[in-house]
Amino acid sequence: MNEIENNQWIAHYRTDQPNFGLERMVELLELRGNPHLKLKVIHIGGTNGKGSTIAFLKNMLVKLGLRVGVFSSPYLIHYTDQISINGESIPEARLEALMADYESLLEGEKSAVLQGTTEFEIITALAYDYFAAEKVDVAIMEVGMGGLLDSTNVCQPILTGITTIGLDHVALLGDTVEAIAEQKAGIIKQGIPLVTGRIAPEALAVIDRIAEGKDAPRIAYGTDYQVGHQESVVTGEVFDYTSSVRQGRFQTGLLGLHQIENAGMALALLDIYCQEIGQELASNDLLAQALEETRWPGRLEVLSSEPMMILDGAHNPHAIKALLTTLQERFADYHKEILFTCIKTKALEDMLDLLETVPNSQLTLTCFDDSRATDEKVMREVAASRNLNYQSWQDFLEQKLTDKNEEKQTVRIVTGSLYFLSQVRAYLMERKNENGYTKD
Repeated sequence: MNEIENNQWIAHYRTDQPNFGLERMVELLELRGNPHLKLKVIHIGGTNGKGSTIAFLKNMLVKLGLRVGVFSSPYLIHYTDQISINGESIPEARLEALMADYESLLEGEKSAVLQGTTEFEIITALAYDYFAAEKVDVAIMEVGMGGLLDSTNVCQPILTGITTIGLDHVALLGDTVEAIAEQKAGIIKQGIPLVTGRIAPEALAVIDRIAEGKDAPRIAYGTDYQVGHQESVVTGEVFDYTSSVRQGRFQTGLLGLHQIENAGMALALLDIYCQEIGQELASNDLLAQALEETRWPGRLEVLSSEPMMILDGAHNPHAIKALLTTLQERFADYHKEILFTCIKTKALEDMLDLLETVPNSQLTLTCFDDSRATDEKVMREVAASRNLNYQSWQDFLEQKLTDKNEEKQTVRIVTGSLYFLSQVRAYLMERKNENGYTKD
């Protein structure tokens, strides 16, 4: 179910721009008996690293024998993947039944408040509904955009986390890291512990001020817990972790130096969660296994080894910088062929400035079929103004996947919007099934 086949009604609620505000969510969930208030929720926001941090945290909680609901967006493979329990996506039949409930509810309601309800609000409410019905031990909710006015922010969490702060959705959230930090910090709740990742001082100062005003205990990267990179191996990154309650050496199952920060934050979140519910801390051995087994599609994902092709959802300047660091570390001697596009709200020029600094590389721009995508006309004009290639992404992939006569080691990186990557990944997986190109 890559798209919503039997529930086309929800497509009418899809918008190019978010309709910020919580009043529709409050009313919608009230009509469903407030399922979000029946859950233990860990609420995770931030610019980048949310998905990976949640993937690490979910795996560790499952290892503890817990039933863990996860709501994350956007989906990369199947629409159902946005809502899962212990890694199993919501069954299609169950999703369709819940959507039918919401369709009846919305069509039957005459409330003026519910006018302007969006697809994201419906799917968020539906996730809370499903997790409550399934009586999960804990629900991890990923913020969609911003924090303060994001649809997920109706919950009463037992723990919150903010991963990173960077320039993202600048047209909607503000054009400084301080303004964006203010929005992200909107998930902080009175007296509820907050774990923060590696955040620039100017953004952290904003978060600290808001946390202090709400008497929210803060567990901070670099102060209350530390991570130190030891080595990069074929399957991930080895790092040391230190806090007041845990010391040990661990390995991530995800590539990229930034993943040790995400894994470290997940460890901090896990230990605080256990303390909050009065559970004994897990052993290092158990958590090491969980971290090493963690996978997350579209995050430096090696989709093909011959030829080498990597998918990475670097969809803002902060994420692009992390990608470039990894490329330099792991593929310094490779020729790099990069394919990039983004959605309309992104800092296009800033990202291109960064991508053009990659040594020994060729950058190609493209576009994709989605109402949120930057228009083909715009991408072609930008490509021409910067003397860059423009090519349809399907043609690019076909050309690169059939080009076996390489004079030098080459890595292809498809990056940018996660919405774009979901289409590319589906295309490549179908092509792989048809033609049998190899993946390690």
